[in-house]
Amino acid sequence: MTTLAATEGLITRELTRHGACTLERLAQQLQGCTWNQVFMAVDILSRRGVIVLRPLPHFQYMVSLTSLGAQAFQHVIPAAATGEAPGDRRN
Repeated sequence: MTTLAATEGLITRELTRHGACTLERLAQQLQGCTWNQVFMAVDILSRRGVIVLRPLPHFQYMVSLTSLGAQAFQHVIPAAATGEAPGDRRN
């Protein structure tokens, strides 16, 4: 079972890669997560201002990253991948 924090990461990654989509499609894309996990993570991300939900006809919702959300999800290169040991970097 996927943790809530992991589900949040999967959602932001999916929206970063593919752009806005409906809540239904987002839940379908995250096959390793239950509907409840996706719904709960979307609720948390929305309250934090990372994503925005827009109502659509027929009780659907469009989910997209806010500019804050796009900045919050950045790729981090671990120190091991750069060849530096932790603490080697000097400014």
